[in-house]
Amino acid sequence: MKYMRALAVAALMAFGASTAHATLETLPATAKDSVTLWSELDATALPDVMPNEVWVNVNLNERKMAVYRGDTRVLLIPYLAIGNAGAQRIRFEGSGQTPIGEFHVARVNRQSDFKLFFGIDYPTPDIAREAWRDGLMTTQDYTYYRTYLRQHGLPPADTALGGSIGIHGLGARSARLHSQMDWTEGCIAITNAEIEALDRWVNVGTRVVIH
Repeated sequence: MKYMRALAVAALMAFGASTAHATLETLPATAKDSVTLWSELDATALPDVMPNEVWVNVNLNERKMAVYRGDTRVLLIPYLAIGNAGAQRIRFEGSGQTPIGEFHVARVNRQSDFKLFFGIDYPTPDIAREAWRDGLMTTQDYTYYRTYLRQHGLPPADTALGGSIGIHGLGARSARLHSQMDWTEGCIAITNAEIEALDRWVNVGTRVVIH
């Protein structure tokens, strides 16, 4: 299992980042220009979205982020960087991995050093329960997680699973470095111009599918 996990992480990191960004593409919501969910999500299960629901699709294989309204793509971000150790469904504090799954934006920080920060609700109750069941999270941590979530409406960031994961810009960081390597501690990074474009569509409650 550990060997297969290592191979998966290595393969994701070896995919590499493109050396330059394409132009940020904003698509008009017309039948001619629409891109359907099925063509974007590949083998990933179709999210149960409402016809006009705005949600974010993060495709780690293609290194792209797209915003949809229902099944129509309204914004395409052609490149993103992830955690420096790849991606995993259950990621741990300090692992440098980006979590995989379905999340929601839980908070927005407009004073972030990364220009803007859209924090997601990792770890979700399903992920925490799975980690506890599989012995990856102690009963003490799991009990604390459930109590904190019930009291605050947000998952804690100080269990073995970590937290404070989200989508952010670069701030004052090098755009060139961003285009050449995965550099975050688990977040998804896009350029400052792209995070500002995303701000038009995303807010607390927005669904984010990372696959």
